[in-house]
Amino acid sequence: MYKLLSRKLLGEKYSGAVKTIAIAAVIGFSLHSMGKTIPLAQSVLILTGIVYSGMIVIQVLSSKDNARCLRGLFAMPCDEKRTLWEYAAAVGAYTLFTKTSLLAALLFAFVKLTPFDILLFALSLIYALFGGMAAFAEYRKAPYISALIVGGGAAMAFLLPKGLAAAAVLAAADIVTIVIFSVQPFERFYLEPSSGVKAPVRRGKPKMLLLRYIARYMLENKNYIVSSIVIIAAGCIFSVTLEKQGLHMGCGIGLAMVSLNTPLATIVSSNRGLKKKLDALPDATRSFFVPYGLVLFGFYAISNAVFLTAFSVAGGMVGVKGLIMALLFAAETSVFVPLLENKFTVTSWKTEPDLWRNPRKYIIPAGLMLQGALISML
Repeated sequence: MYKLLSRKLLGEKYSGAVKTIAIAAVIGFSLHSMGKTIPLAQSVLILTGIVYSGMIVIQVLSSKDNARCLRGLFAMPCDEKRTLWEYAAAVGAYTLFTKTSLLAALLFAFVKLTPFDILLFALSLIYALFGGMAAFAEYRKAPYISALIVGGGAAMAFLLPKGLAAAAVLAAADIVTIVIFSVQPFERFYLEPSSGVKAPVRRGKPKMLLLRYIARYMLENKNYIVSSIVIIAAGCIFSVTLEKQGLHMGCGIGLAMVSLNTPLATIVSSNRGLKKKLDALPDATRSFFVPYGLVLFGFYAISNAVFLTAFSVAGGMVGVKGLIMALLFAAETSVFVPLLENKFTVTSWKTEPDLWRNPRKYIIPAGLMLQGALISML
């Protein structure tokens, strides 16, 4: 069972994990060569490990693509308890090697981590995995338990004292979440796939059709909305930390991180049926990709405004450069994302994780980060 699940999440022969680890290693050593180190508070380290990795776990568990795969696995005779732990191992490996490894690369590049910091981060990741899975399993039957798990993670980040007491409390919390997870029936992780029922056809000329399509796409995948919020929060924390260390490129780097939003940047690549329909249109650029760019501009303008507000409240300096970069980055993203989706559509993916890991999604954020650093140095 583990082989089936790991092949689904990590790719054939773990190709996805290998690619991501290689990218993380290149990023980490490249940035580390700059010789810039910044102190990181214990609360930020724990909160980052729990929240970031925990949201990835929830995103994997609530994926409709994974639901279709699990529907067949649930029909197979198996040892329920063994399958439960194999499922946790597959989800944990995916979270660690394809997502958290990139975060670890940034920590390695800019933060001087002690062995105790690494221990705290590892305990936070364990809480994120088993706490996230336990919260997902309990939210239908006992939502108050899910709320306690989520609230407990946030409380530990801000209320734990420094030193060995923090590690002891985190270890105890890990044991509690592991126990809660271990008593869950495997059926609670079953997510009902989409029924395929289409909305009724309305007569007359459709209005704001593309905007309604994107809105319905995001609402049907609510974890994508949460992912956007997490990216903005992570960018804000990282940017404020850079600003406090005298590196006045934090605002630009944070605005560039907002463009990492994958769902909207791959809306055509993720829907092969939509791609075929667009190929059949006589003028897909004018009828679809131009409105698509306008919707993206509005989305990224709002996201950048939210980031600048949070960045300013957290103590960062916005200034005129920040406002210019917010509009400039939103405009550039709204131009280049439709261009890439039109001319370089990703069609070689087999599962959703393959699409999320595609190197193409890093082209625009990398270019914007470089621009942000250059503008900040002017």
